[in-house]
Amino acid sequence: MNPLLPALPGPLFLFVVTVLVAVCAYVTHRWSIASGSIAAVGCLALAWLCLQQFFGHPVVLFGRTLLLGNSLVVLGREWAFTSSGLAALAFILGAAGLIYLLGLPASQGWSFHASGVLVIAVLGLSITAQQYVYAVLFLWLAASLAAFVFAGGRPGASVGALRFMVLTTVAAMALLVMPAFLDPAGINKTAAAFAMPPGPAVAANSANASSGALPTASILTVIGFSILLMMVPFHGQLLAIAAHSAPMVLAFTLSVFPPVVLHILFRLGQTDPALFQDQLLVDVCRWAGVAAVVSGGLGAMGQRRLGSLLGYAALADWGAGLIALGQGMAQGAERATLMLIWRVLSLVLAGAGWTSLYRLAGQRDDLDRCRGMLHRRPLSVLLLLLGLLSLAAFPLTPGAAGRWPLILQLMDLQPGIAWVLILSSVGVCVGAVTSVRACLSAAPGENREQVVPMIGDTACALLTLWIVGYLFLHPTLWLDVARQFLVGFSWLAR
Repeated sequence: MNPLLPALPGPLFLFVVTVLVAVCAYVTHRWSIASGSIAAVGCLALAWLCLQQFFGHPVVLFGRTLLLGNSLVVLGREWAFTSSGLAALAFILGAAGLIYLLGLPASQGWSFHASGVLVIAVLGLSITAQQYVYAVLFLWLAASLAAFVFAGGRPGASVGALRFMVLTTVAAMALLVMPAFLDPAGINKTAAAFAMPPGPAVAANSANASSGALPTASILTVIGFSILLMMVPFHGQLLAIAAHSAPMVLAFTLSVFPPVVLHILFRLGQTDPALFQDQLLVDVCRWAGVAAVVSGGLGAMGQRRLGSLLGYAALADWGAGLIALGQGMAQGAERATLMLIWRVLSLVLAGAGWTSLYRLAGQRDDLDRCRGMLHRRPLSVLLLLLGLLSLAAFPLTPGAAGRWPLILQLMDLQPGIAWVLILSSVGVCVGAVTSVRACLSAAPGENREQVVPMIGDTACALLTLWIVGYLFLHPTLWLDVARQFLVGFSWLAR
């Protein structure tokens, strides 16, 4: 029998270890491969720990069993592991570890690894916070720290960082002011008992809320989550991050922040279902998703930069997820959550391929700088093409597994939206083919390749294909975790 270590507060242990990984990554930031390897191994190890805790398996370290079930209480405020929180943490850490691992061939910016891990540590505090106010505050703090991830230590890459930070600040202000428009009992419940299940008190609060206060609170909630979910017209932050940051930054952003936003949204709905009774957020999600799909499909067709092309392709896929969330039922929420997984795989494919081309093109993403790349790095171009086609939900790609069930459902309910999704996919496919044609054309005045090792790029490309292919063909673990993420939110089935 393994001796037991003293019981530790799980959230505190996770935060401290994650910060230590960030410190180690920062100390080695001059050596990109060493820093990225530390971040990748640390995140994957912590993801494994969260999965062990999620399934109730004992965590054994150095022959001793580690108990992490205790909650952390500071000045009356509680942080604790929950089933949905562990599922979100496992997904975030696993996706981040995969991104760090497959982004090793080229530098993503000196601050990408250390600052990214620190952002995940703060997001962990947001997920485990049992008070609504602190969950939003730590999400805002993580978004502010993410500016270092987006900029990557390059002054010219701060556009996406500034947009994301400013818009997240505005969203946090709306969400933090929102409880003041509820009745006093609702304020106390929202601020001090985030995980409190709905009951007679919730109905009483809803009944006693003034006719003007509750609609105002609902509007503030819609505004806040519309910005955090990057809905049109707040989608410019997504496009700016893709256009002005390193290749893997967009994959990191859409892997670590949306699960936290959805977690706060679903927990708020479970605690205060009256805020969502008018279905305003559902309608906004649906039509903002349609606008994003149209913008993404049209924008992808005429892009001459890989960063902007990937941004519009991701916007189209992001819009499809919003449409799924806008179905207003448990099935729609589950489908939107599952699409997060397939979107990460798509962005990892595209980001891994673009990383190699990005380095060879002198950290430029113009299609003219990518001429001849198909002959020099065929596997990297293949990864980029597969990633873009997956974001377009091309059949037999990971993206198709998430979007086509939604399209088939909408064919019976709302065929117009279904055809918008299909036509948007065609637009992204046109942009993907255009990028490959640019890579196929010969580079003017260039006869032979400069001294750039090809073995490392080829090995990384093969590793990416193997990992993504394995996760695509064996999705049971992550799909079960995604479904368990929604188990405790009974209000979604109403």
